[in-house]
Amino acid sequence: MKNIPLLLLILLVVSCSDAGKNNNVKMQGAYAMTRQVLNDGTKDSMLDRKQLKIYTDDHIMYASPNVGDSLANFGVGTYAINGDVVTEYIDYRASTGNKKDTVTLKITKTANGYTQTIDRILIDGQYYKLTEDYDEVSTGGKTKLDGIWKQVKNVYRSSKGDSSVNNSPLEYKTYQSGYFIWAITIKDSANNSSSVFGYGRFDMDGENKSKETVQNSTFVQGLIGKTYEVSLEFEGDNRYKQTITFANGDKSTEIYERLK
Repeated sequence: MKNIPLLLLILLVVSCSDAGKNNNVKMQGAYAMTRQVLNDGTKDSMLDRKQLKIYTDDHIMYASPNVGDSLANFGVGTYAINGDVVTEYIDYRASTGNKKDTVTLKITKTANGYTQTIDRILIDGQYYKLTEDYDEVSTGGKTKLDGIWKQVKNVYRSSKGDSSVNNSPLEYKTYQSGYFIWAITIKDSANNSSSVFGYGRFDMDGENKSKETVQNSTFVQGLIGKTYEVSLEFEGDNRYKQTITFANGDKSTEIYERLK
């Protein structure tokens, strides 16, 4: 080793360091789940549901209908990559609220996307191995909306002139690679929680308007297949207001702040 010139030694160290970095999988994008399998140690069980998962630069959000109904199963958080292992730090989940959770995924890249495996997951008191296949559906370029946002205020105005204000909504919305997800948790008069969701494609129409086409949602009859024009007003890079005018003349104005 002592005979290796100093410059060559430095280049070798840098090269090895860069190689290690290049071994990390790249996750940023939008992915549609195509297969979900639970294994209890003796047999596989296929679960039938559609799910969209979005990775931004540093956050993750997923949403799908619950098995057995159309209410939302969703989660939001941050993630880190080490080689072919992705660790998701979930900050909010529809099923458990603000209870933080850490999930470790083994990632195997495929021709169309990736496969993720959780070797040991507890479901209803029993441990399983969970395997999910995803196809990448990313499209479109970078936009000002890209990232994950939390709604901080909502004003709903009916066509009749009535209005209501919610200063503490619980809604998350993510945009990335031409796709969006929104998911909302609401509480009834008995303080019971339920969650709803929607996801699909979006395109920017100029700087201050997006067109969002819903591909899957809790509201099967009302939203799926519909395209909505959303007016946008940005207040810097980390806050924006969106207004949607519905076919009946009602308007929903929502203010969002970027999660960091």
